[in-house]
Amino acid sequence: MSNLIVSFDPGASLTKIVYELATEGKPRLMTMEPEMLKLPQSSIDAYMSSRKGLESPKPVDEAWVSSPADGDTQCTVVGFLARQFSASARLDKLKYETSIHKVLAVVGAIASGTSQSAIAQHNKLPNRFSLSLTSLLPYGEYQNRQAFEQQLRVALKDFRFRGQRFRVKLERFECLPEGAGLAMIRQRQNGKEWFNAQTIAVLMFGHRNTSVLLFERGKMTAGYTNGLGFHQMVKRVVERTSGQDATALTSAIYAAGSDITADNPAIRALVKSREPKNIDYELQMIVNAIATAKVEYWSRLYDWLESTLPAVNEVILSGGAALYLEQELQDCFQEISTYWGADLQQQVQEVFKNASNDYYRSFREQEALSFRLIDAFGLFMRFRAQMEKVA
Repeated sequence: MSNLIVSFDPGASLTKIVYELATEGKPRLMTMEPEMLKLPQSSIDAYMSSRKGLESPKPVDEAWVSSPADGDTQCTVVGFLARQFSASARLDKLKYETSIHKVLAVVGAIASGTSQSAIAQHNKLPNRFSLSLTSLLPYGEYQNRQAFEQQLRVALKDFRFRGQRFRVKLERFECLPEGAGLAMIRQRQNGKEWFNAQTIAVLMFGHRNTSVLLFERGKMTAGYTNGLGFHQMVKRVVERTSGQDATALTSAIYAAGSDITADNPAIRALVKSREPKNIDYELQMIVNAIATAKVEYWSRLYDWLESTLPAVNEVILSGGAALYLEQELQDCFQEISTYWGADLQQQVQEVFKNASNDYYRSFREQEALSFRLIDAFGLFMRFRAQMEKVA
């Protein structure tokens, strides 16, 4: 059994990680912001020097990595630290390419003994250890899985996390399309005979894109991906308002849900003006922009789904944008059996209940994160069970 088992979901709005240390034998949770940026090492040195004497944040929130090819002059900052340097999530790049450095940061943070759980972690891994990793990629990038594995193996063999050198052996690697973990869970829940008799569509509504996986007679027969991610709706709102930031907008739109009104605190917090005579005007501008963008976003998604989906027995719904569009999706599939993974959500919340103080500020945030985690969590549970069988 490997020293570390990781389920890695490189979401465009949040990197989600379920992991287990061999010394603990129970799953843990970690999340990281999606931003990353290549910087000269001197920028990190200046940053570290400027905060001397102040309390040090967790390594996962202050992550940077480098490889021998970078020498002593370059590094890549990842997650919250990258956000401090005004980095972007690089939605324009292939996800597997940006995932290499993110995996290094995740592995380094875990090996350093960092955790975002309420219970402090003191387990540190040695500089050399073994890793088993299962990862998700959008269906449209699934053909890159071999390149992902090859480049990851090389990168893990020798890298530095926050200046500390690690040499990690990738003992086992698995890569599946987003949504595949949920299909496997449904097979385990209902049995192979049931699964083989169904035509099932897994819909993944992500921040960057939307994907469909089609399962017929027990195997995946087709897959489709488009660029209609949640960021498209956010982009329209940015274009129709003044001075809005896409990251803040994403959180506010999601928090507001279907209550798109000027009285909603999440929307009121977006107002930039401090002049009383302008606040109501700006509020109405934001409300109108969000409401219009949501209608347009759903119209485009509905048109794509109508032209793409064949007749199916069941639809599995996943991804953060699915929860945002819950009512629209329920109306769309009212004649078809739908699976939202409520049982998996409850399991996620139970397993990670000790992490609640670090991750959730409200019930809606708890519901949203647990829903977004079910694919990675289902993948982890399946991967872990397979490893136990082999052992």
